[in-house]
Amino acid sequence: MPKFALSHHSRCTLAVLIASATLLPSSAASNTAASNSAASNTAASRSNAAAQAQTPSPVPPTSAAPQPPRGAFEVSAAQREAALRFDPRQLPRGERGAWVEWGPSVPPPESVRAAFALGARSYQEGDYAACLALLQDVLRRAPDQPGALYQAATAYFRLRRYGDCAVLAERFVEVAPKEVGATQVLGHAHYTLGDYARALEHYQRVVTAAPSSVEAWRGLGLARLKLGDTPGALAALDRALALRPEHADALVWRAQALVELERTSEALESALRGRDLAPFEPRTWFLLGSIFAALGRDADADAARARFVELNRIDQQVRAQEALLLTDPRAVEPRVRLVRLHVAAGDREGVAENLARLQRLLPDNLDVGALALEAHAALGDHSAAEAVVAELEKRFAESELAWSAIESYWRGRGDEDRARRATDRRKALRAGQR
Repeated sequence: MPKFALSHHSRCTLAVLIASATLLPSSAASNTAASNSAASNTAASRSNAAAQAQTPSPVPPTSAAPQPPRGAFEVSAAQREAALRFDPRQLPRGERGAWVEWGPSVPPPESVRAAFALGARSYQEGDYAACLALLQDVLRRAPDQPGALYQAATAYFRLRRYGDCAVLAERFVEVAPKEVGATQVLGHAHYTLGDYARALEHYQRVVTAAPSSVEAWRGLGLARLKLGDTPGALAALDRALALRPEHADALVWRAQALVELERTSEALESALRGRDLAPFEPRTWFLLGSIFAALGRDADADAARARFVELNRIDQQVRAQEALLLTDPRAVEPRVRLVRLHVAAGDREGVAENLARLQRLLPDNLDVGALALEAHAALGDHSAAEAVVAELEKRFAESELAWSAIESYWRGRGDEDRARRATDRRKALRAGQR
């Protein structure tokens, strides 16, 4: 299953026109409605466990209201749980035509503007449960407000609740039809639910309205591939790559289409480009194994398959940890495990991203610094490791544990002089504690 991106061009600031935070009611839908919603989404989640979305990078419009301090609008654990139980089909409907002239630069009504703004901030911080709690409040007080519908739909997608995503994305298209070009997320939801015909239809609407939508062209290619239109799939993927030549996933799916068209040498070239751009994606290595085998390159095929098995094992564990973070983005242990899993894969970017999140969560924590040093050393990234050493020496100069970590690092590097200096400092601190 592909990893879908949610933003498509600079015009799509919808995903963050949004914003929100207020004191929310903790009411939820009836148990029956909630269970129906959960059932439809659980089925999709089981059949599409690999589907994920890349992080959009929305930019608030200049007309957005100043964001109030988060402390005044904290969303409680109970409110998060209620938001996750709530069935979005229960949200009130607005007056027909009330938002038909709405556009991304139109701010939300004053009465919900603060909640709207903090909902977007929660989304950007990966706190999707809080985002939903805030935006559900907005949509109760300003029914069918398009920005809130759109952002809530993308939050449901992030939570892998594709049925609920589709419900709100369809409502967004209904109330703000001029913005259909920003709604590739609806195509993604239909695709991930296995409804390829509806996905195809919607992607076609998006590319008609927004011909520069890279993700919609890629989605259109994938939907055509699933429906057996391989030449059409290749044409759509080529359009996506004309817009963004370095799109690794589009290159790999293009390779798949070329394999099906028995253009194996071209498929190899496209797959190798995709691998070079995203070397830790298991599916790319699986496809390369098949292509190498078809070309009679058995040793290369065996190596690619072995790498697939290794990365696929790690990827499953990564997804399990990421699933824990969907509803509790401030959890520390899953983030620590993600650092170590990305080290095992050799993925420096994954390591850096998760270390950065840990450092934001725990800015003055020695254990995070020690983990960073361990991770960079294991990856052989000694420039990053030495930067961590310098930071540890400055911020934790009186910590025996910090000097122990520094000592181990230099000893592992074979630098006995600096290891000995760290040892001396550690021993001096221990002696001073007696």
